[in-house]
Amino acid sequence: MRDMSEIQPENQRFHPLAEITIQVFIVASVALYILEVDVGLSTDSLTGDPFWLWSERVIAGIFTVEFLMRWKIVGERYIFSVVGVIDFIAILPFWIGFIVPMEWLGIIRTLRVLRLLKWYRYSLSVRTFMQALYYSKRYLIGMVLIVIILTLFSAVGIHELEKDAQPEQFGSLTDSLWWTTVTLMTVGYGDSTPATVGGKLFAQFVMLVGVALTAAFIGIVGSSVYVRMQEMEAEEETDEIEITSQSGSDTAPDSSGDSA
Repeated sequence: MRDMSEIQPENQRFHPLAEITIQVFIVASVALYILEVDVGLSTDSLTGDPFWLWSERVIAGIFTVEFLMRWKIVGERYIFSVVGVIDFIAILPFWIGFIVPMEWLGIIRTLRVLRLLKWYRYSLSVRTFMQALYYSKRYLIGMVLIVIILTLFSAVGIHELEKDAQPEQFGSLTDSLWWTTVTLMTVGYGDSTPATVGGKLFAQFVMLVGVALTAAFIGIVGSSVYVRMQEMEAEEETDEIEITSQSGSDTAPDSSGDSA
């Protein structure tokens, strides 16, 4: 039987009621931030209604206590685990707010949205996707290099084809890079469009490449997600069995004493 310390940090939990409470506070934290911005109309928590400030202090305090308790229970490996880093990010904006200039508080406040990353601990689908991206990094790095090369090639090409016909839109490489990025990502804002025959033909080529890149990305990540999902489900089933067995052995009565 494995020792409890060998179980992954994301699979080690508090009492179910405590975990549910933490999940409620995750949602409440982001919801209160949205209400503070849209309803409270404050530039930061210090200049707004005290309710927003004290609600953040309470939630940040709870997340800080949670972080310290998990650190104490799991040990140092929790600090360097994915869930440990996420839990640290969740409390970082609050504590940074005490040392940054006041004009930065509005920007720091927006980082509260990152607390939604704490769902990594509670959602197998989120963990599967994130770890699939990590294990696909060598393929994704190669794909990023291809995208950079195609982006630069497309920007230079459309610049040369359209700079005389539309100097205000394609007269510089930076303007051409904007058009290329929008086109390759198949967004197509329509704020810049080629006017020449050569430019239109070249744009069609760029669009087809963009669709192909999207399909390639989906294929790489999709296959990795499937493989990693099978592995993680097997790991977590093993962890659950180990936790149940450990709990049962801790609560079972000692029958090794002498019989009467």
